[in-house]
Amino acid sequence: MERLTSPAGLRPAYFYGIVLMVFAADQISKALVLRTMAFGEYRSVIGNSFLLSLTQNTGGAWGLGPSKNWMFAAFAAVAIVALIIAYHRVARGELLVATAFALALGGATGNLLDRLRYGYVVDFFYAKIIHWPIFNIADSAISVGIGLLIVHYLLSMRAEARQRRAAALHAFEQER
Repeated sequence: MERLTSPAGLRPAYFYGIVLMVFAADQISKALVLRTMAFGEYRSVIGNSFLLSLTQNTGGAWGLGPSKNWMFAAFAAVAIVALIIAYHRVARGELLVATAFALALGGATGNLLDRLRYGYVVDFFYAKIIHWPIFNIADSAISVGIGLLIVHYLLSMRAEARQRRAAALHAFEQER
């Protein structure tokens, strides 16, 4: 598999730039929604398919574990430290992996700030057409980051299988 790398991987300035852009977009969007909407209010974006609906999430993803804000704040803090360490130890040479870590880090930081500031995460995007739980930009960045890691894992597995087949074929030809 040809890896998505640059000569120096994803340099720290780009990595932290992605983190900062995700964090800023998340916090600015939340501030705008908090300033212009009431909790529980719905506003149409695309007909009845995609709405804005300001909500408070004291739980985890998809509202799991409601009223456990402190636990999810602690989990987010650990995840933030782990993502920073992982980037500096593992991901600098892998553009796809480093980008995934940056997206997840920016999202985790945005949601952690909400939990510390408000005691809940501000959510407002509602994809009603697919009955998806209400979410925010940070959640989206985390999800895309996880998706990129899954893609990387699957591509790596495929490349390793191809290398094993090539090595086995080479060994077979050498024995003949």
